[in-house]
Amino acid sequence: MNNQKNKKWFLMALVFIFALIAIVACNSRLFHSPKKPIQRPIMLKYKKFETKNPSLDFTFEYPEMGWQPVETVGRTEKYDQVYLRGPVDKTKNFITIIDVTVRPLEAGKGIDDLLATFLNYDSNFGKFMVLQKGKKDIAGEKASFALSSFEQVPLPRIEMPPVPFKKQMIFLIKDGRSYEFTLITIAEQYDIYEPILERVLATFKFTK
Repeated sequence: MNNQKNKKWFLMALVFIFALIAIVACNSRLFHSPKKPIQRPIMLKYKKFETKNPSLDFTFEYPEMGWQPVETVGRTEKYDQVYLRGPVDKTKNFITIIDVTVRPLEAGKGIDDLLATFLNYDSNFGKFMVLQKGKKDIAGEKASFALSSFEQVPLPRIEMPPVPFKKQMIFLIKDGRSYEFTLITIAEQYDIYEPILERVLATFKFTK
C-alpha cells in the first residue's frame, strides 16, 4: 500500500518538475530573445513653391529633400513651366520628373480635349496603353486625368533596351489658360513617387 502511495507521489513530483522546466524555458525565451526593431514610416518634410513669375500664379508643397524646382519658359511654343527634378535612377539613366505647365487655352478646347490631344502624342511610344482615366478636383477646379504606360529608351544616344514607364497627366482650365500636371517615372517606381504628385495636387492653390 505504501509502495503505491510512494509511486503516486513520485509520478506527481516528476510532472511538477517537467512543468517547472517548461515554464522556466518559456520565460527565458521571452526575456532574452532579441526584439525586432520598431519600423516607423519615413516622414517627409515639405516646403512651399513660390515664384516671382506672374504666369505661374500658384503655390504647392514639395519635398525639401531630393526634389529641386526648376522654372522654364517656352521659346517656339508659348508656355511657362516649373518642374521638380527628382531622384536619379543611374541604372536606367533617368530622372523622375513632376511638372506643372501653363499654356494659353486654344479656342473651343476643354479639359477632355486637351487630355485626348496629349494622349495621342504619347501613343507613338512603344507598347502604349491607357490604364485609367477619370476626374479630379484641384484647387476648386474640375480636372481630367489619365494614367498610361509605354516603353522608351531614356537616352536615345545610349544603346540599351527600352524601359517601361508610367505617366500620369492632369488638365484643368482657369481664366483662359490650361494647367497641365505631369508625373513620369520608371513603371516599377510609380507607387513610390505617385504620393509626391498627390501632395502637389492636394496643396496646389492659386494666388489670384
